[in-house]
Amino acid sequence: MEIRQLKYFVAVAEAGGFGTAAQRLHVSQPPLTRQIQALERDIGAKLFERSARGVELTAAGKVFLDDARQLLALVQRSSRRSQAAARGESGELNLVYFGTAVFETVPAFVRTFLATYSDATISVAHMTKEAQLESLLSGVVDIGFGRFYPVTEGVTSWNIGSETLHVAVADPWDTRVAGARVVADLVDVPIILYPRGDRPSFADKVVSMFRTEGVEPKIAAEVEDVTAALALTAAGTGAALVPASVAHVRWPGVTFIELEPKKLSVPINCVFRTHRRAPIVDSALQVVALLAKGMSKR
Repeated sequence: MEIRQLKYFVAVAEAGGFGTAAQRLHVSQPPLTRQIQALERDIGAKLFERSARGVELTAAGKVFLDDARQLLALVQRSSRRSQAAARGESGELNLVYFGTAVFETVPAFVRTFLATYSDATISVAHMTKEAQLESLLSGVVDIGFGRFYPVTEGVTSWNIGSETLHVAVADPWDTRVAGARVVADLVDVPIILYPRGDRPSFADKVVSMFRTEGVEPKIAAEVEDVTAALALTAAGTGAALVPASVAHVRWPGVTFIELEPKKLSVPINCVFRTHRRAPIVDSALQVVALLAKGMSKR
């Protein structure tokens, strides 16, 4: 049984005769008749009976007509979906993130991607940077977001923007951070670093900022992530440097003070496999380019 035979059968059934169906299909009548006869042999039942008006469906033909239409619709739908997947307009995109990129960058990407490619789906999961890179190379995930990635052969790291920094302090404010605008102003303030591992990291960047100012940070604790850092901040253990996207979220017992923007910022990076990418990844990267363009205008 061939798709062409199904199309021919439906055409004859709808036209009520071989001659009219042949004209609509732009084929001659003898080949059309032979294809219907072959279809009847495959099915093992007669589908048409001749009548004074042309042909009529048999009982078997009436049953088969409904199924044939459904099969042709399924084939057409599958064809459209396959073509869309080949163009990168459908399918599933596997996205992973690490750290504070989840606060603004990931939601902005997901929102724009799904609005642009409504037939696509997306999965989002937290993953360490090391695991991200391994999973990208093995093809398990498609795209990742974070801040600091080691150079890895076969993986491209694309800097799509940056965020200014704020210092998070317990509410009411610690008098030692009143008027703080640069890192050097925090030299006497206990600092909570994060994340604990997965170097290079935001913690390394914070330490580097202090040392660039010629001072050493007074480290109060080194914790797993920003949530733990803010919990300790609220408890009065110390202060934590955070990207602007974190400062836009309300945290009980914590106040955010913006530091001098031009001097203090951290990158936002997107990572993906350099070669042999699925079409949907290239579509995703077009959305990333739009995000990068928007960030550059801030």
